[in-house]
Amino acid sequence: MKDLLFVKRLYLPVFASEKPDSKSDEEWEFEHKQVFGYIKQWVEDNVVNHIANETHARALWYKLETLYASKIGNNKLFLPKQAMNLRYKEGSSILDHLNEF
Repeated sequence: MKDLLFVKRLYLPVFASEKPDSKSDEEWEFEHKQVFGYIKQWVEDNVVNHIANETHARALWYKLETLYASKIGNNKLFLPKQAMNLRYKEGSSILDHLNEF
């Protein structure tokens, strides 16, 4: 998503620390809404409820970051646990054993 924002030149409202001097408040607000809408179209339906209260692109980005970062953390814990519980069954082929993992 971050790459798409840079390609579309919509990254400023999300990644800029301050409003550029060359933009008026109305232009800056419009860009926030534009980026917000662009990001929202890529969000899954079950996540829309979590971001419904956000109004600015930067707040939306941080909210999505926290939602998806926690999922990644859970996945990182799941794989080692899965590997530790993997046991070879006598009489099965090694290929089946590796595919199970």
